[in-house]
Amino acid sequence: MEASRLFAARGFHGTSTRDIAAAVGIRQPTLYSHFPSKHAILAALLDADLRPALARVRAALDLDGSPAARLHALLVADVSAILSLPYDVRGFYNDEVLELLELDEQARLREELHDLTTRLIGLGVESGEFLAEDPSFARGAITGLTLQAVSDRGPDPSPDPAHTALRIADFVVRALLADRRRLGPVQKASAALVPAVASAAE
Repeated sequence: MEASRLFAARGFHGTSTRDIAAAVGIRQPTLYSHFPSKHAILAALLDADLRPALARVRAALDLDGSPAARLHALLVADVSAILSLPYDVRGFYNDEVLELLELDEQARLREELHDLTTRLIGLGVESGEFLAEDPSFARGAITGLTLQAVSDRGPDPSPDPAHTALRIADFVVRALLADRRRLGPVQKASAALVPAVASAAE
């Protein structure tokens, strides 16, 4: 947790293992007995977010239901989970850092997450439920909204993550729907799917 706060405040490159050890209240050699490097610390933090997120998007793809309901349920579950994380995630998703060789696996996981989310949006476009929008563009908008929510939450877990998650899900799906009058039925169908999507990461 202290490492995440330092990464958010100083950046990955601006934080040393000495800084992390001091923040935790241990000696630097003791830190190395748990993590061989600063990169390993960030990799563990990223894995704690990315791997559950991948489980959620896979679940959303596998569930029955319209693409809109599944995307809405995914966003509610995923954004709620991110805003509830016990550590500060604001300093994690830096493209420059994820280009480091030591974080190659985490970069691959993030790319897979983006690809699967794009696929889900594409299903909505193919079915005619969504406007003929570029799925990659829509996925990028989702990423931007999520990062903004993470920035707004600050260093601590959000007191009401479900509220923000629902606002983002409603905003995204409303913008994508070919018939916006369907948002109400989509929300209702989504509510039934959220528990299955959320529990996939447990």
